[in-house]
Amino acid sequence: MTTTHPQSLPQALTERDLPPHEYQQRLAIERPAVWRGIVALLLLIIGLFVFSAIGGVIGTMIDLVTGRLDPTQPPAGVTPAVIGGAMAGLAMLTPWSMLLQKWFFKVPMRSLHSLRNLFRWRLLARTALIVVPLWAAFQLLSPVLMPQPTTTYPLGDVIALIVIALTLTPLQSAGEEYAFRGLAFRIAASWGLGPRSGLVIGIVVSSALFMIGHAALDPWLNLYYFVFGITLAIITWRTGGIEIAVLLHAVNNVSVFLLSAIMSYDMNAGFDRSAGVASPAMLVPCAMLILIAGVVCWRTRSGAARTAPVTRG
Repeated sequence: MTTTHPQSLPQALTERDLPPHEYQQRLAIERPAVWRGIVALLLLIIGLFVFSAIGGVIGTMIDLVTGRLDPTQPPAGVTPAVIGGAMAGLAMLTPWSMLLQKWFFKVPMRSLHSLRNLFRWRLLARTALIVVPLWAAFQLLSPVLMPQPTTTYPLGDVIALIVIALTLTPLQSAGEEYAFRGLAFRIAASWGLGPRSGLVIGIVVSSALFMIGHAALDPWLNLYYFVFGITLAIITWRTGGIEIAVLLHAVNNVSVFLLSAIMSYDMNAGFDRSAGVASPAMLVPCAMLILIAGVVCWRTRSGAARTAPVTRG
């Protein structure tokens, strides 16, 4: 008879077997082998680039079929079809993250939503009443703080960008949150020697991966992405679920796209992440994110959300 090392294959636990735990500690309960987390993270990052690339290719094919793109000429820049395809591809990170958690750690896919194993829509709605007006006001001031080059869009492109912003962009934002503040956060947290070290490792690693995933060469953009990741990871930890992180990410991205469509901001410049494109003005959205995370921590000052002890009958 052969025996399996307890860290080489995580054993699935029923809900009644689980000890009280915080959101990021779910995978650490079974103490899976480190290699499982590394492979899962590699597949997660590969999925990030593959799904977005496939979506972009589909968008390019749509441009070719509709005559928007001349196959004999290089692309003039991003188009609504390419943007929409990439957004749809990134939305696939939600089921991909759930599947990776199930395959590698034998943990139910629905647990990636929250400690309650469901998406708490009421919590999202209550938070939206505060966050949406606050972030909208900030975005209205952003042209003053961070001026953007403008261009001229056909009416059809404006309508298409608005539709994409309101439909696909929230799904893209959710996909990135389930990937980084969900699965990556939990995997990295399982590498800690204890709850606090696991929390720190989870926050830092997931935020670094989020920054790297955006492939920016500008230091100010990288700082913004890293702060974005840290603050949303802290919010996820304190609230015991992914909902507010999804909301903040979606509100940010949707407002950016809506402003770009309405104010005719050049989307090609908006997607430029080369060195020198950003400035210390990025400290303003960083401060906004830190403020929101601080408010969440204050509202949850009794401590991070945890599952209740199981009562055995």
